Amino acid sequence: MELNQPIHNEGEHASISLKIVLLIFAVVLVAALGYLVWQQNHAADTTDNSAPSVKKTATTTKTDTTAATAVACGNQAYAFSLTFGNLWTGYKIKEVTSSDAIITCYFELPTTSSDAVWTTAAIDHDAKYASLFAVSVYTPTQWTAAQAEANKPTKLGENTNYVWGWSPAQAYPDNFATASADVKNVVATFAIAN
Repeated sequence: MELNQPIHNEGEHASISLKIVLLIFAVVLVAALGYLVWQQNHAADTTDNSAPSVKKTATTTKTDTTAATAVACGNQAYAFSLTFGNLWTGYKIKEVTSSDAIITCYFELPTTSSDAVWTTAAIDHDAKYASLFAVSVYTPTQWTAAQAEANKPTKLGENTNYVWGWSPAQAYPDNFATASADVKNVVATFAIAN
């Protein structure tokens, strides 16, 4: 056997029809893989972050460690309830009365963030906690005035004496994105206590 001998003879090249079939196969394979990647990136998130609803009453100073809890905030005349899921383990409420007698209950979670804004206390959160939303109790007159503010609250409910409104946090630690997204689920459980 000679070393310089050609590997293929002139007539041993792939036919045009075989080349076309291989080209079509390659295009179909690339398209199928592209579709699978696209489908995976655009599939709906079916992760269920909720917990079964189990209600119990807590005071405004209690830190909850159960899966789901209903909470009353303010005195009996202002009382309302919300139901929380597992994402809210360890939450607590910071109740603040403004100079114009509006009761605001800030719902906060513990944070491990080392940012100074979260390691020190502020009007809307305690040190090492971050407030994700607030529920305020207004008289009808106070509610009307609040609707003229730039960051006006969203109404949750009302009776003849009071209007309850909520506002999302304007800032929170980076690791709170999931809990922040769950705020609307919690707010949807709002009920005025009787």
